[in-house]
Amino acid sequence: MLNQVSCNNCSLDSICLPRGLSQQEIENISRVVKARKTLQRGEFIYHEGDNFKGVLAIKSGSAKLVANDPHGNEHILNILLPGELLGFDGFSSDLHQCSAIALETTRFCILPAANMDELCRNVPGLTRELFRHTGEKVNIDKAQMVLSKRPAEERLAYFLISLSERLKKRGFSSYAFTLSLTRQEIGNHLGLALETVSRLLKKFQQDELITVQNKLIEIKNPHGLRDLLEP
Repeated sequence: MLNQVSCNNCSLDSICLPRGLSQQEIENISRVVKARKTLQRGEFIYHEGDNFKGVLAIKSGSAKLVANDPHGNEHILNILLPGELLGFDGFSSDLHQCSAIALETTRFCILPAANMDELCRNVPGLTRELFRHTGEKVNIDKAQMVLSKRPAEERLAYFLISLSERLKKRGFSSYAFTLSLTRQEIGNHLGLALETVSRLLKKFQQDELITVQNKLIEIKNPHGLRDLLEP
């Protein structure tokens, strides 16, 4: 069941849909933005091939955006954190080209597709913000593509640094956090074997860059991690 929510009192307003909008524009969006029920790990926000639902924003928890190849193998394209948007894969054909799956207990809001044309006409700033979010997604994809050509050690270091910075931007600790991804999922996302991810996490810990306790990661030496990315 969909419930009304307000973007006015959301702690993510500076990084989510309301970013850069006037108070009146935020109020206009709040009239149509809905909140979905809470999902548990493994539940689908939407499936590949589903009708375009609209633009969605993660309110709490995290999710993965995945695509399947012709052999049925899952490829993790992106990880979504609170305040980040998804659903853009349904814009062009009105069908979602990927699947979005909760990685943990997750809540999200939705700007329904049925309301988007009217809102973009009545809230000019919304179109600008959607373009900005799309542009940021292009930059992330570019960085991921470049990274995929780098050594395994650099890929994992970049992943941890990027995750740390994104969590800090959302008001969470940037030095100690719980990974919602399994080692296998991290490897899938980075194009690395499970054994490689496990070996590198152990190496980073031995080098006193991080400490690892099950899914809890503590970054002990962020500068040392960044040094691994130096050309």
